[in-house]
Amino acid sequence: MKTAAVMTALLLGSAAASSVLAQGLIVWGNIFGTTFRAPIYGVDPAAPTLRKTGNPMVGGLPAGTQTYGGALLAGTGFTMAIYSGSTAAEAMASLSPLSNGTATFLTGAGAGFMNQRTATVPNDPGTLEVHVQFRAWDNRGGMVTSWAQVLAAGGAIAGAASDVFTVGPLGGVITAPQTQGLRSFQLTAVPEPSLIALGALCLGTLLLRRRK
Repeated sequence: MKTAAVMTALLLGSAAASSVLAQGLIVWGNIFGTTFRAPIYGVDPAAPTLRKTGNPMVGGLPAGTQTYGGALLAGTGFTMAIYSGSTAAEAMASLSPLSNGTATFLTGAGAGFMNQRTATVPNDPGTLEVHVQFRAWDNRGGMVTSWAQVLAAGGAIAGAASDVFTVGPLGGVITAPQTQGLRSFQLTAVPEPSLIALGALCLGTLLLRRRK
């Protein structure tokens, strides 16, 4: 009886260990204590289609040289997500975030940042490194729930992606790596026509009709 009980316990333990080792874990976020900070910014009103990446001199750790004209993203109206692939191309092409790989932003003093989360990379135990990319977007009050929707909008929904970077090694018996290779970036969007531009367009159309 004792032998059977021991064997059962060993089998159950082995199954649990296999389950843990069948996946890799990543602690992801854009702030880790006082050693790493990569704030995310909204659209720059002066240059809404300009893509920028790189940590700012003030507020970024490690400090960078980039400057941003948009406000820090804040609140549940903006989503951040993490995507992965075995290569940089795979990470950029992925449309499915990792398990537990989406979050919204903090407010107040935490604006520009999200709380850390632990995401699961399936079938990557013991992998030396995996390529990951962060993406952020305006979720329009929770209505935009995927990066595919952002792409389908053709720039009408503010969004952007980080540069691809690597994390690792992964594995259930190894301390999960953190995403400290991330660097700040800002959202971009196709600007809506101004009232002046629309007025000029209407006036031009009216004059053209009169000439005909």
